[in-house]
Amino acid sequence: MNSRTERGFSLVELMVGMVLGLILIGGAVSIYLASKRSYVEVEQVAALTESARFAEQIIGDSLRHAGFFGGVSVGMIEASSSLTAVPSAQDCNDTGLTGGTDLASANNLGQFVFAGTVDSSNSALGCITGSGVEGGMEGTDVLVIKRVLTQPYTDGPRDSLDPNDPTQGDGTIDTPDSLDNNKTYVMTNNVKGLVFDGDSPPDISLGGEIPGGMAWEYNYEVYYIRDPDPTSTDDTPQLSRKTLKWNGTAMELQREDVAEGVENLRVLLGYSSNADGEVDTYKTPSQMAAADWVKVQSVEVFLLTRSATRDVQYTDVKQYQMPGTAIPVANDNYRRLISHASVSLRNLKLMARGGV
Repeated sequence: MNSRTERGFSLVELMVGMVLGLILIGGAVSIYLASKRSYVEVEQVAALTESARFAEQIIGDSLRHAGFFGGVSVGMIEASSSLTAVPSAQDCNDTGLTGGTDLASANNLGQFVFAGTVDSSNSALGCITGSGVEGGMEGTDVLVIKRVLTQPYTDGPRDSLDPNDPTQGDGTIDTPDSLDNNKTYVMTNNVKGLVFDGDSPPDISLGGEIPGGMAWEYNYEVYYIRDPDPTSTDDTPQLSRKTLKWNGTAMELQREDVAEGVENLRVLLGYSSNADGEVDTYKTPSQMAAADWVKVQSVEVFLLTRSATRDVQYTDVKQYQMPGTAIPVANDNYRRLISHASVSLRNLKLMARGGV
């Protein structure tokens, strides 16, 4: 009796069970793959957004402070006779754009914002040259910004000098720190200013060159898209900048990588055509005439950012429109994001409305 009632699965039952099991496993695998793909997409889009936002913030902050030189008109600022010049082979220039007036050069404080475009030899403005890590990405723009940092250096607290402290009011800059011999500064008071090297500051005592002056660190930045290193397997594009630094023997422009994945930078420069202070005309760098640069009061910044890693399940077939051109369809496995920021040049607007 027991042997008749105890029996295993029939072949049909076993096959039905296997089919049901495969269906369940297949469903679980599908859910896992869909979740993984969604995770990869969300992660890449988040990284793209973060890189684009960071790049916009860095460039935007510099642009908003363009033309700030310690509260004194740039027309009142002179260059010290001992100021170290940037080697002409490294300095930016605008030969061919404005008749060689060097509006983009480091020590020309007459123009605070300038831009150019990288040519087919990966060069632009004389300071972005050649292929490789020092060259720029062909067809992208280069943005030059001049200003001073907002932290002043003084001879002690100006509002509460301690008569018992011999280091306050002695004519030596020491607050919050002493001047760095390897940096460039602008010393200003209410009347005039002087650009100088940190190792040769002007006399700020009564009757000196800049009586009661405050020092501001000079900041010269050249933003561009770096051409990936052809000798490296990493072809991730970078938003880079060149800044004025001391190399041990002289001042030079040194490269810094700012944001990963930014593969295109384009700008539109806005100005008031009738000098009423309201921006009504936008042009690309190549469209700017020599007389237009001094009128610039706004900059539209466009960035195209690419993911650092590929997604083999994604193909970018989108057409991205940048000022003056349409970017060719990449048709690759990288995600991209185009972003835009409009930056008002507050200091330049104030100067224009004040007739400076």
